[in-house]
Amino acid sequence: MPDLRPGKNRKTRRTGKNPGGITGSFWRFGRQKYTIMLVPHTEKRTVHFQVSLFTLFFMAVMFLGLLAGFFWFSLDFSGKEVLLASRSKDLVETEASLDIIRDEVGQLVSSAGAFKNSLNDTMDILGLEGSAVDSAAGGGDLSSLFAVEQTDGNTLAEVADLQALKVSLDDSVSSLDDIGMVLSSQKDLLSDIPTIWPLQGVRGWVTQVFGPSIHPFGKYWYLHRGVDLAFGYGVPIMATANGKIIKKDFDANGFGNYLDIQHKYGFKTRYAHMQRQFVEVGQIVSQGEVLGTMGSTGQSTGPHLHYEVMIGTQLVDPIKFLNMANPDGLDNITTSLQRYQ
Repeated sequence: MPDLRPGKNRKTRRTGKNPGGITGSFWRFGRQKYTIMLVPHTEKRTVHFQVSLFTLFFMAVMFLGLLAGFFWFSLDFSGKEVLLASRSKDLVETEASLDIIRDEVGQLVSSAGAFKNSLNDTMDILGLEGSAVDSAAGGGDLSSLFAVEQTDGNTLAEVADLQALKVSLDDSVSSLDDIGMVLSSQKDLLSDIPTIWPLQGVRGWVTQVFGPSIHPFGKYWYLHRGVDLAFGYGVPIMATANGKIIKKDFDANGFGNYLDIQHKYGFKTRYAHMQRQFVEVGQIVSQGEVLGTMGSTGQSTGPHLHYEVMIGTQLVDPIKFLNMANPDGLDNITTSLQRYQ
């Protein structure tokens, strides 16, 4: 039987007024209905409908989500647009750089062709046979480095040119080695032949040439056996080829202080009217080694070097041999001869 005591009944009624606690209160609050009315300006019917707070809250959240998504997509699109513009600019610059590279490759290939022609001409002059180069050949490290293809499957023309250039340069190496060997042999040969200018650091003036001339003291015709090079006292005089000192003497009525050097292949040279002599008989000298200094000893009209060249017992014009190793001095020699004549 129910307890009919006044205190017990009041407690039960207070508890029954709030079933579920806070959760129930929140649920009842959210389910409250609100009427939304749409009143037209015309005489049409008024439209109204009821929505709960939960529905309004859901619609607000959905609207805010859509708005946030719109702004996010707008920002992302703007960023993509800026990135696309930057990529387009980079592409234009890359294409411009590629055009420059193509021009440089064209010039390089052209220069390589001129080099190859010049190399072949040099090989012909030296009597060497150069190997032919197939310009269409390719392969090697360069082809793997430039393995670029167009959309139609053909290799880029510039890459093909570079591949052919590599093959051409590889082939030229052996030709240059052959030329180096020939030039090395010629250098060894020229170092044993009196071919360098006998004055160190200066050209001087050719005051007397090889051949018939009038003696400066006796005023009679005689054969001038060498060439006279004048400049000044103390100019270093060099050996014009490798050799051995075979004579060192003084001739008061002729050459003054003079030296004779024996070279290979029957050559012999003489250096006369020297002021000082730094070498001795029997000494081995190298081409370009200083023998002494220019002077005016013996019968001399001034400081100069009297220089002679002999092959066996035959006197020859020294200028012909001096010009072999001194092509840059030809103008000086010619000018000096013109002044003398």
